[in-house]
Formats: sequence, C-alpha cells, structure tokens
Amino acid sequence: MTQTLEIINIAVLAIIITYAFKQPIQRHAAQKKKKQDDEEIQLWENGADIASRDKEYRAFVHDITGLGKDYDPDQWYYKMPESAIKHLNVCFDNDQRKVNAMRRAIELSIEHYTHEMEDDAQCARIIYERTVLNPQQSVPFDIEEYKKYREERIEKEGTFESLEEWRIRMSPENGEEKKEEDSAS
Repeated sequence: MTQTLEIINIAVLAIIITYAFKQPIQRHAAQKKKKQDDEEIQLWENGADIASRDKEYRAFVHDITGLGKDYDPDQWYYKMPESAIKHLNVCFDNDQRKVNAMRRAIELSIEHYTHEMEDDAQCARIIYERTVLNPQQSVPFDIEEYKKYREERIEKEGTFESLEEWRIRMSPENGEEKKEEDSAS
C-alpha cells in the first residue's frame, strides 16, 4: 500500500472506533433522560392526586377565588391555597426556591387574567350598549365625496384638512355646529 492509502485507512479506522464508543454513551444518556422525564411526570401526577383529594383545594375553586364576584384590585388578590403549594412541593422535590418562583408566577398570572377579564367585560358591555340597547345606523365613508371636497378646498385655500379632521367636522354633533357657524357668516 501506498503511504496515502495507509493514512486514509488509519483515519477511517479512528472514525469508526470513535463512533462505536459514542453509541453506548448516547444510548445511555437518552435512557437516563427518558427516565428523568417519566419521574417528573409521575411527580406531577402524584401532586395533582394529592391536591384533588384535599378539601381545602375543592373549597378554593368555589370560595377563595371569588368566582362570580366583581373584581376590585384594591380589595382582592389571589393567594394559592395550601393544597396547591403541597402539590408544587411534591413536583419540585421540596426545592423552596423553585416552589416559591412557580407559586408567585401562578398568582401573578391569575391576577393578570382577572384584569384582562375585567377589560373584556367592559368591552362586551360597550358593544352590547351600542348594538342592542342603542343601535344607530352606521354611515359609510364616501371617498368620492371627500375627493371632490379636497379639490374644492385646494382651489379656494390652497390647503385641505386631513381625513380625520374632515370626519370630525362631518360628524352629526359637530356638523350642526359647523352649519350654524357657516349660516352666521
């Protein structure tokens, strides 16, 4: 064999040996990861089972959260019940740093959710008032009319108002005031 072929054979042999030694290590790491994942899932399931049998947890769903009551951010805030904290302790192997971080994250997200629900309720109330209690005919925007108005305005004054200014001026409340001002001039 030539010297080049010997070098290529040695390189291929080194690659094969490296690959053969890494396979069991990778297989073992994958099995270990799967075992850890299964243990973590089991911890969460055990914690959920413990919490679901707790009377305090069941009472929390109906009483402590204030479901069905108006939200007042000055008087109410969410505090996790002891049973839920027990669940977190089981899930995080009593690592208090992780438990407290998760507990606070859950409490804040629920408080944020109540603020969002309050905003949604106000939006729904406004929509209901405008569409059901006091429906009014909507006025479509006539672009051709506005183009004609803009051309007239440019011819007379050399400038024209913006679309928003025109909409405000043409609104029923302001339109009548404008007509009164025009008739007075």
